[in-house]
Amino acid sequence: MKTSACFALGLVLFSHSAGAQSPVQEVIDNALIQQTNTNTQSIMSMLQQQLDEAQKQSQSLNDQLTRMGDPATVSLPLLDLIKQDIAKSAQAAANGIAREDRLRATTGAEAFGDNAYGLVAAVNPTVTFKDGETADRDPSLYKLQGALSGDLEALAQKSREADERITQLEEQRPALFDQLNTASDLATILKLQTAISTTDSLIASAKADVTKSKLDYDVLMEKLKLQAQVEAKAKAEERNLERKHNGEKAKSSSSSGGSSSTSSPGSTTTSPFSNLGWGKK
Repeated sequence: MKTSACFALGLVLFSHSAGAQSPVQEVIDNALIQQTNTNTQSIMSMLQQQLDEAQKQSQSLNDQLTRMGDPATVSLPLLDLIKQDIAKSAQAAANGIAREDRLRATTGAEAFGDNAYGLVAAVNPTVTFKDGETADRDPSLYKLQGALSGDLEALAQKSREADERITQLEEQRPALFDQLNTASDLATILKLQTAISTTDSLIASAKADVTKSKLDYDVLMEKLKLQAQVEAKAKAEERNLERKHNGEKAKSSSSSGGSSSTSSPGSTTTSPFSNLGWGKK
């Protein structure tokens, strides 16, 4: 019995000994597990850092986009006024091109009916005689004055239009600066700055249009003065040429008449003016 019991106990001990892990293997396994845990924590920490950095970059990008703004959403009421003013400037330029045609088409009647804002009496196109009858004036006598009158009227009209344009644009400038002061995104700031710069340019352009028209009028005035001087000089020359022409005709007629009265057939008398070649046949 003792022998059987010992044999059974030995089998149990042998079986337990065979199924148990050796101390060396256990150390190795524990080391591997610890290393794996360490690597896993390191990887998780790195991934968390990358995730945090990505979130920071995303937030920074959103902040930048917010500061930049969407240009398509920025609407400035002044832009419509700017477009209208540019169209007016183009029309003013077209009118300037047509100025020469207007001057050439002057009839002189443009000088009639204008009382200079009521400061002087207007010249009517007709004349009333003392007996009550009337006669039409000749407008061609007033062409120079009509051309100047038409140019002055065009200049006055352009000045009025420029004043209206400048007033409208000037009224918008304070509001633009207020919007610029409170703007928080770059798109709005850029559009406002562009609008302010364009507004200033259009104001300067409106003033330049009036200055240009005044210069055109001054040039026309000087041209008319010069032409009047040329005309006066031409008339004086015509009078001198007329007197000279009449004098030469009179001398020629007198010389021809004197020669025919003193000469006779067969006469050998020498003319006292023969050395000058007068009276020779």
